[in-house]
Amino acid sequence: MKRVRLEAGATGTILGTTDYAPSSSWMALGRAHLLGARWGAWVGGSGGNVHVERTTFPATTGELGAWYRRGGQRLTFSAVTVKTSTVSTLILSDQAVVRVQDPVRYADVSLIGHGAWRQFEVDAIALSRQAWKGELESVPAASVAAAWWVMPNVAIAAAVGRQLADPIRGTVRARYATVALRLSAERHGPVAPLRKPPMVSPGAASLIATPLDKGATVVLVHAPGARQVELMSDLTGWEARSLDRRNGRWELRLTTQPGSYHVRVRIDGGAWIVPANLPRMDDEMGGTVGLIVIP
Repeated sequence: MKRVRLEAGATGTILGTTDYAPSSSWMALGRAHLLGARWGAWVGGSGGNVHVERTTFPATTGELGAWYRRGGQRLTFSAVTVKTSTVSTLILSDQAVVRVQDPVRYADVSLIGHGAWRQFEVDAIALSRQAWKGELESVPAASVAAAWWVMPNVAIAAAVGRQLADPIRGTVRARYATVALRLSAERHGPVAPLRKPPMVSPGAASLIATPLDKGATVVLVHAPGARQVELMSDLTGWEARSLDRRNGRWELRLTTQPGSYHVRVRIDGGAWIVPANLPRMDDEMGGTVGLIVIP
């Protein structure tokens, strides 16, 4: 099953370094997403203003992309066109300062791979820039980042690569290598299986997924006082499915493949929520979902 999701938002960036004057950008964005059980595609754009070297000028972008996910692995393709300007500062012999605004047009095409295996995660990015107006070069770039979750909320992370100049955010072309300690409000790595959903307070829910024989999985939800419980997930093609009440808890039987899946539940027709016992994460459209793993 497929569904359409609309997204709207805004971003603001302020950047200051020891070598360059502070720059800022303020952009409004919109996207339309088409979602399947394991894949998605989107088209969108943004527009706003950029302030660099005491000069303000407009910026617009257009984008399209697609992603495919299987278990803990995800592959994303995107293409973004950018129309904006760069600013050069010239100091003349009489100490007069002249700022020259140079329009630029370019497109960035990227392929991003993400993989997760127990406590280990890796991201690889390959990008190609094609510039047809302005001073920016048509060049490739690549980067690799990895994280080892030594605790469910603490990881040792490292990254190496090359970033391209971004006139909207005010960053310059550079090579980098980093090592960091990463803290997360979400749990990562394997979680010991549970035989029944943990107890929660009324109005909340907890969820587990237990694999059965021949590719079947039973989803069990504990929701005290609920009269109706629904599940929406890539397990269901993002269609809302009602659960049956049995032995004091709610359940739904599905045919699944091993892997990780995103889920939300709804109690008595209210708002879609993340089960309290699941790791929370942002999905590909900027929402929040719970994560379950079916071995």
